[in-house]
Amino acid sequence: MMMKRKFSWLICLLFTSYALGQEFTFKAEVAPVSSSAYYKVALSPELLGKLSTNQSDLRIFDDNGIEQPYLRHQERALSSTSLFREYTIIEKEYKENAISHLIFHNPNKQEIDNVSFIVKNNDVQKRARLSGSDDQENWYVIKDNYLLHAMHSTDVTSELKMLNFPLSDYAYFRLEINDNWRLPINILKVGYYDTHLIKGISTEFDYPIAHQKDSLKTSYVKLELPESMYLEKLNIEVSGADYYSRYTDVLIKTKRVNKKKKEEVFFQSIGAFELNSNSTNEIYLGGLLVKHLYIAIDNKDNQPLVVEKVTGSYLNQYAVVELKKGVNYTLQFGVENLRVPDYDLVAFADKIIPGSTKISHSEVINLMPVEETTDKQPGIFENNYFIWLVIGAVGIVLGLVSVKMIKEIGKKNNT
Repeated sequence: MMMKRKFSWLICLLFTSYALGQEFTFKAEVAPVSSSAYYKVALSPELLGKLSTNQSDLRIFDDNGIEQPYLRHQERALSSTSLFREYTIIEKEYKENAISHLIFHNPNKQEIDNVSFIVKNNDVQKRARLSGSDDQENWYVIKDNYLLHAMHSTDVTSELKMLNFPLSDYAYFRLEINDNWRLPINILKVGYYDTHLIKGISTEFDYPIAHQKDSLKTSYVKLELPESMYLEKLNIEVSGADYYSRYTDVLIKTKRVNKKKKEEVFFQSIGAFELNSNSTNEIYLGGLLVKHLYIAIDNKDNQPLVVEKVTGSYLNQYAVVELKKGVNYTLQFGVENLRVPDYDLVAFADKIIPGSTKISHSEVINLMPVEETTDKQPGIFENNYFIWLVIGAVGIVLGLVSVKMIKEIGKKNNT
């Protein structure tokens, strides 16, 4: 009986220690919402700096503790959007077995070198000519002998056709199409695609300068954050010269084991660029979780520059989740070996993400008691070897108990 109690105690101890190891270390409250919808919760650099190595441990729970499926999304560095801008067609004349034409207005006399036509599907070839005028009286040829062909789409009932020509700024343009021996084609709209490049939204934060030391023609700058944060870019502002061009290295302090099997500290370069008075002085470092960074500037024979300000930044990252009005939600994270969640939402990302509204979360809260920053050995239940030792002991005890029970059953059967 005593052995069974010990066995039960070991099993409870083992699974209690395992459960404690899976508890989330941090949480952040999601901002309340005024209407139920999908939202992009912008993840702060502090939060990203506390996620596991592969960022697999982020979970979202409602106030009943039910896990909520979500999507991860990151801004693109550059994206483009195109809008079709119509020109006003002021005259359109179709003639069977003759020359059809249309005239469209370029009111601001913009300099253009192409124009797009939306044409009803057809399967013919036609010759065309483009001319320009400022008064609709005197016309001047711009390009002759266009060949219009393959004007059909398999998906819709119209097709876009683009004509390229020498750069022109006429107020009026006339397109003439040779319809001799054929019926005319139906041109629905004339215009151009206005394309805009959009920069992705970034989060920026100051990277405090701990100190700068100038020696042996090289300036060394130490940067120190209060805690590890996530960053992708570093921007450096300097003073001390109107014109400068200097090789600059960004480093981190790390450890390695040398040939004598001893651990040594060294500085590892994670990126280099030219600090130049004609540039923005930004360097892309990839996704990093860092607290300390070091900058080495090669001054050559020049006076040292003074690093005035350093800024870290990254393209915004989001957790896209459905939030309901009147319900509280929390982000929980901080488990190193938690697998990446597998949600159905991934198959519908293109429908969910585009229309989602951005919101924020509260500051990150540590769920574990704060320990003093002294060097101490890991606790007994944090030691993997101890856990495996307990598992082995449980197996042995279970085997002994089973053997003893079999022997006792055998004795009873013999009697």
